[in-house]
Amino acid sequence: MNKHQISKVALFAIATAALTSCSETDSPRQPDPESGNAIRFAANTEFASRAGADVTTNNLTEFNVYAYTGEGADKVTFMDNVAVTKTSGNTWTYSPLKYWPAETVDFYAFAPSTWVGADGPLKPVSYSNHAGDKDLIYAVSPDLTGNGSQPNAQVVFNFRHALAKVTVLLSSTNADLRVDVSNVALANIRAKGDFTFPSASTAGTATAESTGTWSNLSDIYPYLLHMSQRPDEVVTLTTTPVDLSDTGLGGPKYLIPQNLTWRSHGAGQDNYMSLMCSVYDAKSGVKLWPNANTPEENIVEGSTFGDGLLKFPLSTSQFSEWKPGYHYVYNLVVNANSEMGSIEFGQPTVDTYIDVETTFE
Repeated sequence: MNKHQISKVALFAIATAALTSCSETDSPRQPDPESGNAIRFAANTEFASRAGADVTTNNLTEFNVYAYTGEGADKVTFMDNVAVTKTSGNTWTYSPLKYWPAETVDFYAFAPSTWVGADGPLKPVSYSNHAGDKDLIYAVSPDLTGNGSQPNAQVVFNFRHALAKVTVLLSSTNADLRVDVSNVALANIRAKGDFTFPSASTAGTATAESTGTWSNLSDIYPYLLHMSQRPDEVVTLTTTPVDLSDTGLGGPKYLIPQNLTWRSHGAGQDNYMSLMCSVYDAKSGVKLWPNANTPEENIVEGSTFGDGLLKFPLSTSQFSEWKPGYHYVYNLVVNANSEMGSIEFGQPTVDTYIDVETTFE
């Protein structure tokens, strides 16, 4: 092998998917006879094992509630964006206290409080997601009534995640190489859309009717996962995967669920991950890639570290969209061999938020 030329940097994917969603409930407070048929709340959330900034049953301390009586176009606001907070005694409180009316009540809850505006959840909710650092959760409990024989009837919300979660892991298993990564980004991701709350209860197994939907996606945006401005910020890959959530850019990304396309190898509006890196001989320190034989599309003009650019699709033969409530973990293993001078790419796949995991090798 001519050590002054890198032959091939190949990324391959092996996918495993397992549903690891779970939930917990707060211990219900004993009824207070003096408060009659006051409405009380409790909450649990579906959450993944890799927490990040996930909202879980354990760390949820506040959510907001809209509630309506009536049907169809005749709905009347019963609770108007009421903040419900957890006390030190692990109960949920709000003010002013509301009592069960004679009609049935539809409850809509969400967190954080800034997500749904003054128009409420009955209309599509516009959301811009340029930071990608917030987990959004929502819950619906429709057609509820207070039970006169059981004062203080409790509304228990089961929250679902409205966004998809994306984590990237990087490693290299070739001991003869040193792979230095300066920048990693997700390209052509839609960062704005309208969320429509479901009308069915979010308790129990998720169905199409009980899961919120996204529409009118727009505002194509690049999400930076890692950026090196100084040599000491460059990530040198080892056999132990580096979680880019831990490299100082705010953790995993919480992104609007969307279709993923790969039609023109990173041109146009293809959805892909870009990796800026340089590859060296581990013993001599000689730079192997990029080099004089590297295709122009893999050269980064003006790169501080003289890096080349790798692209690979975010869609795969296994899936072509990010779904709400799923955690997509992309494992990239960057290696090389001695046969060729061109860069090729394998197929990435995934694991779930609910945990979804992918390995490239």
